[in-house]
Amino acid sequence: MALQTNLSKKDKATIAILLFAAVVFMIIWFLIRPAITTIRNTDEKIAQAELKQTQNQNKIMLLSSSDSLYGKTVDDFNSSTAVFYEVMDSSEIDRMVTSYVLKSGLFAEDLIINMPAGSVKENPYIYSSLNNKNTNTATVAADTSTASPTTAAGTGNNTTADSLLVPYSTAKNKCNSTEASGVQCVGLQLVCTGTQSVCQAFIDDICTKPAIRVTGFTWSKVDPVEIYNEVTERYETKDSGKVRLTISFNLYMTEITDYSTVTSEPAA
Repeated sequence: MALQTNLSKKDKATIAILLFAAVVFMIIWFLIRPAITTIRNTDEKIAQAELKQTQNQNKIMLLSSSDSLYGKTVDDFNSSTAVFYEVMDSSEIDRMVTSYVLKSGLFAEDLIINMPAGSVKENPYIYSSLNNKNTNTATVAADTSTASPTTAAGTGNNTTADSLLVPYSTAKNKCNSTEASGVQCVGLQLVCTGTQSVCQAFIDDICTKPAIRVTGFTWSKVDPVEIYNEVTERYETKDSGKVRLTISFNLYMTEITDYSTVTSEPAA
């Protein structure tokens, strides 16, 4: 017996629409949705790969910038210690100073050497241009260091590369003392005799040496010499034509290291 219903054509149409909608939903849920999810996952992987690529490109650029910064640092370190004497003991300093005095045409009478106990803390002369420069650059460096986090947060490659120089430049600009440099100061007091012109030339020459600071000097007369007069057959006193120079100065020395020869050990 055939199945009979009392459904109208409208009801049948409604049911057909609902069935069609259900079929479409099932197709979307089981076929199209997984494809959309796969596409989204693929897009995320592409975005992550592009981000990784950008990071690697930045690292390559930073590597080049780091090499330049390393070279600049090495040059700065080498030039900062080039003017100083190598570390010497008191006997080596005695030989060097005595030899220098004799080559200058003077006679060394006495040399007092005060060896240092550690690094020297010595600031620039308060009215010197170097002291003014350190004061100004320290103020600028403080302002720069305050603004640097915002600058470094940028995404530009140049900004990221430039940020490598900020800590180094800030520390360098704020440094206005030799306390942390390892430089040692030897205090010397030299007494020598010679003609006044030769003594003055000695002072002028020693003042030009960058690792020596003259702290004071005084002149004094040399006792007259006795000369035998064959005519009168007597000893007569005569001016020797020489003066005695007492000069005090600081000699600065440090361990000299060739930073360009420093190599990194291979990783284990």
